[in-house]
Amino acid sequence: MSLEVPSSPQGRCAVHPDLPAGGTCFRCGSFICADCATSVAGLEARLYCQACAARPDVNYLEALRQRYLGRRDEWAWVVGGVTVLLCVATAAALAQWGLRATRGSLFTLLPLVPVPVGVAFFLGQRWARHALLVTPLVMAVVADALVPDGRFLYFLCAIPGVLTGLHVHRDVRNQLFFRLPVSPGALKALWDQRYNNPMARQALRLGYSSLIMPLLAPFAVICGAVALRRVDPAATPPIGRGGQALAGLVLGLLGPLLWGVAVLPWLSDRLHS
Repeated sequence: MSLEVPSSPQGRCAVHPDLPAGGTCFRCGSFICADCATSVAGLEARLYCQACAARPDVNYLEALRQRYLGRRDEWAWVVGGVTVLLCVATAAALAQWGLRATRGSLFTLLPLVPVPVGVAFFLGQRWARHALLVTPLVMAVVADALVPDGRFLYFLCAIPGVLTGLHVHRDVRNQLFFRLPVSPGALKALWDQRYNNPMARQALRLGYSSLIMPLLAPFAVICGAVALRRVDPAATPPIGRGGQALAGLVLGLLGPLLWGVAVLPWLSDRLHS
């Protein structure tokens, strides 16, 4: 019995044995050819075989997309809740004062103007995302047509609504609810915001707060130390925010020191003067 020894020491692709391997999968280590080599958004420096690249723990941005795709976000519930409140408020106003064929009386129906947009937004109709931007201005125009005396006030009140609509329109999580295409960079930003070492962000908040309330300093130090231990850029997905964790820890240490060296002596001098 004889063994066949390959004539070339070069490895062969695990999926396509007739093709030479150009490298190995970062996760499982199997040989991969150029056709099988797959990069993952957010992990561009690494190459995976197609099976590993499809795993949720590796392709974490695509897993994040699928997790939120078509699911209502916080803004959908806020818009839906405000829509219900507007309907209730209008019904209460009509029950209290009634409705007469005058412009002043028709002003009571003004809160019903954004209701169709709010309902469509809650149901995930894409046109409602754009309509939400102009709805405050439409309400201001209608209000001005009914009661012209407060034109400046109407449009002044519309500005916060327009700014909020712009914020909602650009929100990545809201775009996923409407099943819109989202770039890997935007998904990476969403993942960083919600899942990338949240303890580090908490440590930074507690660190800033400890400058005003030194009793929070131990919590800032603990959160900062834990977050620093979790930092692992080589992990999949990578865990970062080391700078925020370190800043929270340092601020947690500086907070009591600042109070002990500067604030408390100053207060003591002021009280005894």
